[in-house]
Amino acid sequence: MNIGILSYTSARRKLSSRRKTLAERMLCEAVKNRGHKPVFLRSDKCELSYADGKMRVLYAGKKFPNLDVIIPRPSITINVDLKLTLNKHLLLMGMPLVNGYMPILRAKNKIRTLQILSHKGIKVPKTVVLERLEYIDNAVKRVGGYPVILKTVAGSLGKGVVIVESKRSMLSALDMILTQDHWKILLIQEYVAEAEGKDVRVFVVGGKVMASMERSAAEGDFRSNLHAGGEGIVAHLTEAEEKMALDAANALKLDLAGVDLLRAKNGPVVMEVNANPGLEGITEVTGVDVAGAIVDFAIKKAGGAPPQNQNFRGSLNSARQKTPLAEELSMDEPYAVV
Repeated sequence: MNIGILSYTSARRKLSSRRKTLAERMLCEAVKNRGHKPVFLRSDKCELSYADGKMRVLYAGKKFPNLDVIIPRPSITINVDLKLTLNKHLLLMGMPLVNGYMPILRAKNKIRTLQILSHKGIKVPKTVVLERLEYIDNAVKRVGGYPVILKTVAGSLGKGVVIVESKRSMLSALDMILTQDHWKILLIQEYVAEAEGKDVRVFVVGGKVMASMERSAAEGDFRSNLHAGGEGIVAHLTEAEEKMALDAANALKLDLAGVDLLRAKNGPVVMEVNANPGLEGITEVTGVDVAGAIVDFAIKKAGGAPPQNQNFRGSLNSARQKTPLAEELSMDEPYAVV
C-alpha cells in the first residue's frame, strides 16, 4: 500500500526541502515498519487543474503519485480555508484522507470549535468573542474577572495566547495583538485557576483514546504546551474525561485529534481541539506509538484497497464516480446545524 504524508511546511522556508519535521519522519517510519511505502508530499508542490468537466492534480509539474490514502499534516493558521482547498480537491477525486477538509477547518477556527462543542453540550471555559474594544470590560466581568486568557482566533503551540492580569496589561496586550490584520476578532476566556497551569492532552485516533498526558507550564509561564517549555507526565483519565475527549473529537468529525482538557472544580472542560497534534512529545512521555496508531487507522480507512487506490489516478471525470465519500455529500455543510 502507498501511503502519502502531506506536509504543509513550505519547501521555500529555511527548512531544507529535503528535510521533514520530526512528526513527519515518525509517520514515514511507521509506514515502513508496517511493510508499506511512505510517499512524502509538500502541499506547495501541488497544482490543481479544472478543465472539460474534469479535475486533476499534478505534483511538481508531473502526474500525481498513485496513493491509497493520505495523512495530512496541516501546520497552517492563516488563510486556512484557501490552503485546505487541496484537501477538498483530493476528497472530491476519491482520495481517503485521515482528517478531511471540513473537520480540519472546524478545529482550526477556535470560534467554530466553541460553537460546535457548546451546541453538543460539551463544556468549555466561559468565553466571550468580540471585535469592538469598548465591550472588553463587560466581557471580562462575564467570564469572572481578571486574570483572563486572551486568545486570537487562530494559533497553535501556545502562540496567540496570553494571560492578562489587569486592565492595564490588557491594553498592552491588545496594542501588540491588534497590529495583525487577521487577528481583529478576540476571545476573552476565563482563567481556570484550579488547573494550576496544567492541562491534559488526550490523543484520539479513530474514535479511541490512544494516549494521554498531563502537561505543566514552565516556571514563570502559564502555557503548558511542551513547545513553550512545559513538561509532561502520563495522565490517568477519569471516565468523564475520556468520554469528553471522545465526544469532542466526534463532534468535529476528526479521525485524529489532540483534545486539551482542563481539570476545573466542577469537572473537566475542553480548552481546545487540535487537528494536527504533535507526535513527539506524547510519544516520549507515554511510550505509546501514536504515529503507528495513525498509520494503522489510515490503512483501515483505505479499506484494504489494493496498491494504488483504484478510484484515484490524478484525474477524475465527476460523472464516473459512483461512490463519493460521506464528506463530499455534505460539500461545505450547507444544511448542517453545526
